[in-house]
Amino acid sequence: MKKRVFVYIRVSTQEQAEEGYSLGEQEERLRKYCDAMGWILVKVYTDGGFSGGNLDRPALKAMIKEIEKGAADIVLVDKLDRLSRSQFDT
Repeated sequence: MKKRVFVYIRVSTQEQAEEGYSLGEQEERLRKYCDAMGWILVKVYTDGGFSGGNLDRPALKAMIKEIEKGAADIVLVDKLDRLSRSQFDT
């Protein structure tokens, strides 16, 4: 059975301005990875302009609700700090 994947991408406005680490770049890399693994990309959740310092992000909250319903097998992020900058929250 193929794995069902949620992709989560996030960038703070400051990061994007300073590092050029765009939402589009993250999404493109993760879509290609899903294709390479033969996984089914169910949905891309995007929080643009939000800090990773807390969990108060609309797309993250929506994704967690869907995970609790069993809608995906895997959450894929480009880097772990895209999910959270707090080890406890992660």
